[in-house]
Amino acid sequence: MHDDALMAILLFLFSSMSLLATYRLIVRWLDRKRSLPTANDHALEERLARIEQIVEATAIEVERVAEGQRFTTKILAERTGDNVSPSRSAGRTITPH
Repeated sequence: MHDDALMAILLFLFSSMSLLATYRLIVRWLDRKRSLPTANDHALEERLARIEQIVEATAIEVERVAEGQRFTTKILAERTGDNVSPSRSAGRTITPH
């Protein structure tokens, strides 16, 4: 009976160690699989870089259009003689809500 108990303990230890080693191998394999860059990652980075360039170019163009509108408004105001000057009092203005 003493030999049976020893064999059961050794079987349990061997099974536990085997399961633990298998678990660690699976976890390592999944971590490597997640961390490896794929072709899609590279393509995605290139696409995001192009989007950033487009957004920056659009912002510059919007600023140019706004500057042109300010210039046009200034020229039209000078041409008609409607110099808009702040002639309001320095007091508070009540606005409806």
